[in-house]
Amino acid sequence: MSVGVISPERLSEVLRLATALADRVLDAQIAGRPVPADQAGALAKAAGLLHDYGVDWPPLLTQALYGLAPDTDAAVVEPKSAVALPNADLDGLSRFFAGFRKGTSKP
Repeated sequence: MSVGVISPERLSEVLRLATALADRVLDAQIAGRPVPADQAGALAKAAGLLHDYGVDWPPLLTQALYGLAPDTDAAVVEPKSAVALPNADLDGLSRFFAGFRKGTSKP
């Protein structure tokens, strides 16, 4: 991903929106509701952008991302009927989250 120049005001807006979306995602996780793929993808993209610019994530965003990441220690259970998610790059999201689960530091 190429990194351009973004103003501090825009970065703070991305941070604000990512925090609001993380709150919605955590609410859905706590209530046992599914998190829409587009929301999970938007949260991951916002986290990546903030990471690229060296902006520390708020704890709410980190918690939401960990909740979305597949548990690599758990046994794989195949769903009875898989639902195709259009435009969802689940392998890419898994690789993205795996880097944070292993505790990699920012450059």
